[in-house]
Amino acid sequence: MNIEKFFSTELILEDESILLRPLTINDIDNIETISYNKELGEFGARVKNRSDLTDYFNFCLNSKKEKELYPLIIIRKESNTPIGLTMFGNISFQNKRLEIGWTWIGQQFQGTGVNRISKGLLLDYCFNSLNLRRVEFKIDVKNLKSQKAIEKIGAIKEGLLRNYNIQSYGESEGTYVYSILKEDWKKASKL
Repeated sequence: MNIEKFFSTELILEDESILLRPLTINDIDNIETISYNKELGEFGARVKNRSDLTDYFNFCLNSKKEKELYPLIIIRKESNTPIGLTMFGNISFQNKRLEIGWTWIGQQFQGTGVNRISKGLLLDYCFNSLNLRRVEFKIDVKNLKSQKAIEKIGAIKEGLLRNYNIQSYGESEGTYVYSILKEDWKKASKL
């Protein structure tokens, strides 16, 4: 796979309950119905109104155009309702790795297993279709909920990037780096 082909692909990942597909500007009204909630982590802290949401969508779609991030909307299939967003980024096909992140799930869908299912679909695609060796996750030290969620699917905490990001609350103390390797995923998916 090369970067041009990857970003021109209309990626569809699904199981019986959820669908992940490329985010479009037409999704803004549906996503707005689950936005504007302080319980949505960094997204919720930064996106407080329609103007913020429009800026966020423009950032996501421009990042895709610039081949930096590939944003996907997560949809509940039975009701065709949006659940949240997730993205691929920091893509290095020559090193057979990328990052999954920038994920947020609507508050009413948190704790329902949607994140685990979504991450499973993404990881299967990364390891089985893209033939990657490594998938990374970066999580702020204060985001305990995301740390626990990623650890539940078998990600290994590798280290701390000190003073790595500026978050909505100010300067972050750091960001934890997690990874799942292809052989880790093979073992986990057999359980």
